[in-house]
Amino acid sequence: MNIKIDGFKQAIEMLQGLDLAAQQSLLADIARRDPEMAVRLKSSLVTFDDLQYITVSMMKRLLQDIELDDLGLALRGANKDLSEHLLNMFSTNMRRDIEDILKGKPRALNDVLEAQKKIMAVVIKLKDKGEIILSKDKSEKLV
Repeated sequence: MNIKIDGFKQAIEMLQGLDLAAQQSLLADIARRDPEMAVRLKSSLVTFDDLQYITVSMMKRLLQDIELDDLGLALRGANKDLSEHLLNMFSTNMRRDIEDILKGKPRALNDVLEAQKKIMAVVIKLKDKGEIILSKDKSEKLV
């Protein structure tokens, strides 16, 4: 019996489990040996910034599995455009709740990164199940 292992898929899964600094370091090592593979891997990774491609209906699905506190905390580490994109999806009251967390007392960077990691674990699970789509191809229309 032949068992076929998809090394690329396993590499992506391994990279997804690392924190951002470790991902970047490993991708830099790979790029030195095989620049084309590093580009393929990087383009296949799902990052917190990829939430810019999420729609309102996908956000509703995501909210079933994440905590608002985690989202507010995670947005502290996001760029302003991403934060605004996501905040604009919420009702006034929910937006205010998230902004309260976002602008609350200072928190350690590790707490922010951990919140992002928790959210991304759910995003990846939902993406793998086909419940959300993060299409970086602007020409692709989602229906």
